[in-house]
Amino acid sequence: MNLCKKGISMKEEIFIKKNKTLNEFLNIKRIEDKFLYTLDKQLISFIRVYPINTELFSEEELVQKMNSASVEFSNEQKPYSIFVIPRKVDITDFIKEQESLKKKVKDKASIEIIEKRIIATHEMVANKNIIENEFYLCIWENVSEDAENKIEKREIDWKNRLKQCDLESEILEKTEIILLIKSFTIPEFARKESVDYDDSIIKIRRSSVKNK
Repeated sequence: MNLCKKGISMKEEIFIKKNKTLNEFLNIKRIEDKFLYTLDKQLISFIRVYPINTELFSEEELVQKMNSASVEFSNEQKPYSIFVIPRKVDITDFIKEQESLKKKVKDKASIEIIEKRIIATHEMVANKNIIENEFYLCIWENVSEDAENKIEKREIDWKNRLKQCDLESEILEKTEIILLIKSFTIPEFARKESVDYDDSIIKIRRSSVKNK
């Protein structure tokens, strides 16, 4: 049908063709349990990997861990992606812990120490652009009858692989997947505080690996 004949200009016609819903733009069909189904028929699972402080290791320990991780990661023959997302440090749990501790102590000196610790923590975060990185591993399969079983097997393999590297991990459930997706489109959903994400999201792709 010629839309121009119906009183619609060529410019408006191009706009209509390009106008998409948010789900279409993000390539999301639906999210069920721990799986994300895409419009182009992919089944995706997200695994959060909890970081470790490498500054606590000696140079020898760090080299050993890097070698161990290289071996474990090279065993994966299927494609995956790693997302590293910087966020402002969330001190909420720490402050709650200190407030709870403050109620338990009796002596004045201990109370003053806790109060100074709370103030110092607030000042440190307020005066500096302190961030913490969140790490996510993304794996996928083509949608099929046994796609979920394939993904679940890969999830177990990855969790075991990460455990061998002394890394804790968890598979994201529906709510966590939604928050992760919204953190890319609406940062305020990720944390209570607004975060500037300009040029701060790193994505590493890996399509295939050969054992050596």
